Amino acid sequence: MKRSIRRLSIYSRSYLSPIVSNINKGCYDFLCVQGLNFGSKKEKSDKETKKFRNLLKISGIRNDEIENNDNTNRKGKENVKRITNENNNVDYKSYDIKIEEIIKNFDIKMKKLLENTLTVDFFNNIVVTKDKKKYKLSDLSQVVIKSSKTIFFYPYIISDIQKIIHSLKIKDNTWNPTTPNDGQYILLHIPPLTNEIKLKKKKEAKDILEKVKNDIRSIRHKIRDFIGKNIEGDEWKIEEKNKLDNYIKNKVKNIESVYEKYTKNY
Repeated sequence: MKRSIRRLSIYSRSYLSPIVSNINKGCYDFLCVQGLNFGSKKEKSDKETKKFRNLLKISGIRNDEIENNDNTNRKGKENVKRITNENNNVDYKSYDIKIEEIIKNFDIKMKKLLENTLTVDFFNNIVVTKDKKKYKLSDLSQVVIKSSKTIFFYPYIISDIQKIIHSLKIKDNTWNPTTPNDGQYILLHIPPLTNEIKLKKKKEAKDILEKVKNDIRSIRHKIRDFIGKNIEGDEWKIEEKNKLDNYIKNKVKNIESVYEKYTKNY
């Protein structure tokens, strides 16, 4: 009986030794090991069970560390991508200021060229030559606008009337200023624009429009050069160039809207 028990014990040790060895090396099968009896004595079983539990605990910690490292690396890559994206952008604020100034000046030129509204300041700044010196009309006469078609000039000195009339005719050869019977003031009736004059002004407005568009295109070329030299990565360059095209298209539309406003019913 003792001999058979000894043989069983030897068999058990020879069977379990490779498994225990694999556990110590980290190569283990949890399901198989969990179902085995680690010895005939309780102390041996407790010792092997404790070792097995420690292996499980260590394995769990390593898996958590690997998962945390993966998450950290992933977030790091996302942050780098976000920062790179933010740095790979064109700052359009300075260009906005330039373009808005161009559009503003274009609006002023269109208004001055095509609107028929004449102001007191317009006449006050007409240059009048007197005694070989140049004066503003406001220095020699008071200007009173009765309507958009009728303007009165009241000279401070009556002898300056002919000089003022001469300067008005030079300013616009379609004007025909006259003096009433008492000769105390000048009357100017603004004639309606002829078709020839309208076509001439519309052509001039068109030329100004094309010049402004060329100014916008020059800004576009500058931004494209900036993108080519400073933006990293083909993907970002393509994205910024597409953004630039939309940006310029919107600005050109704004300029054309100003042009249409003054020429639509001209």
